[in-house]
Amino acid sequence: MVYSSLWGGDLQAFVLQSAPRGLPKRSQLVFSAADHVLPPLGDKMPDGTIIGARGAYGLMSQKSPLNDWLFKGYEAANGVYPVQAAYRMTQAILGLKAAVEKAMSKNGGKKPSTDEMVAAMTGLEWPSPGGLIQMKLADGHQAIQPIAFSRTKYNPDLKRVDLVDIQYFAAECVNPPPGVKSLDWIKGGMQGAKCN
Repeated sequence: MVYSSLWGGDLQAFVLQSAPRGLPKRSQLVFSAADHVLPPLGDKMPDGTIIGARGAYGLMSQKSPLNDWLFKGYEAANGVYPVQAAYRMTQAILGLKAAVEKAMSKNGGKKPSTDEMVAAMTGLEWPSPGGLIQMKLADGHQAIQPIAFSRTKYNPDLKRVDLVDIQYFAAECVNPPPGVKSLDWIKGGMQGAKCN
């Protein structure tokens, strides 16, 4: 197995240089943040590569009205489906919106101060196109979210890489409980993981 967290141009260069040399035929490729290179690489991405997107984004996102809104609107406006960056920006804007609304509901509808925004964001949860975002770690200041992994399979009819064998993991399955360091959690057998 060859694992890489490369992204962007570095990941594209790695794929373009390794495939002609036969690496994908000798080793299982696993890329933790690769959905964004699928559109530009197209049929150059080796079939069977295991990929993630640091969330359940793009072709790995689950169907929901919010996801349909982003996916269809983005694709219509840009001629390509949305990947990780579009999902992350959308979830950030929706999180800011939720925090402003929460702060304003507590302060009589005035523009929130920085302290009011921090208080509103602490422990906040909000829906996003990639799933529920929860500010659960670091005393409510660090987000967790669901994630997905899949395998690549080029679709010649659509002229794009499709994703197959998609596996979804709940946020509480792949993140430590509050107050536990990630490395300690892994070394301890991931106690408290809530997986389906």
